[in-house]
Amino acid sequence: MEYYKIVPTNHGWGFGYGFFSNYRICLEQLIHHHESGDSKVPYIDWGGTTWVEGFNPFESEVLIPNGNPFNFWFDQQVPTEADNVTLCVRKSNPNSFDHAKHFFGEPIELNRQQSIDSKYLKVKQHITDKIDEIYEKEFKGHTVLSVMARGTEYNLHHPMYGVFDVNDYIREIGVILKDRPSITKLFIVSEDTEYIEVITKAYPNSYFVPDVFRRTDETMEYINRVHCWPNVSTNRENHCKLLGEEVIIQAKLMGKSDYLFGRLSGVFTGAVLWSENIKEVIQL
Repeated sequence: MEYYKIVPTNHGWGFGYGFFSNYRICLEQLIHHHESGDSKVPYIDWGGTTWVEGFNPFESEVLIPNGNPFNFWFDQQVPTEADNVTLCVRKSNPNSFDHAKHFFGEPIELNRQQSIDSKYLKVKQHITDKIDEIYEKEFKGHTVLSVMARGTEYNLHHPMYGVFDVNDYIREIGVILKDRPSITKLFIVSEDTEYIEVITKAYPNSYFVPDVFRRTDETMEYINRVHCWPNVSTNRENHCKLLGEEVIIQAKLMGKSDYLFGRLSGVFTGAVLWSENIKEVIQL
């Protein structure tokens, strides 16, 4: 069989980035592959990224042959030694896919991305079951505002998307709730434990997924220097596998909400991509 291997490492420093940075780079190439009419079976491979368990390029750039983490979370056909595999070497093209946009206000382009995404990329059933269980228990019957409160190293590495702290989120949430009184529950997502604690204290009618990886004792010096710090943590076994699942669950749940608020970031754009019910996107 003929396969077309798509990797996220043709972009940037060569080791991939956060979950949805990688995902959307691969989706861009998948869209191009599909629309070109190429009959090769697409295969997404994150084996050269910081999502490989134990691989930290800040310590050593020698890749660890520890499988393809993408297969932890998605069902796809996997090539064997008997198959022919063509590697995608095409670079990201901002003229065809602008990664600095979430596309909610461009329904034709968003539908294009969503249709290809849903055709080829299938989240594993055990993850989908967890998403449905949380939704039924926490959000069914509510009008939900999802908040993607991105903090930590983002101010230093992505100032072009704004420089904010937790108080900016708290202030803007108040404005949103005042202007949209139908909202009955908040879903808070953040990679920073302090953000979760402060926002949920300000707005008690909130839910956050417990027991997922978030910043605790990592210093600002460390997370600013090691920008892939969430991926390379050694604080738990099977960390990368668990982290990817946690990202998917939270992004899918945000996509089921009525309103989405936050600054532009990977998970924010992922929630838009996987939107099932979002009526309005409010960007900080």
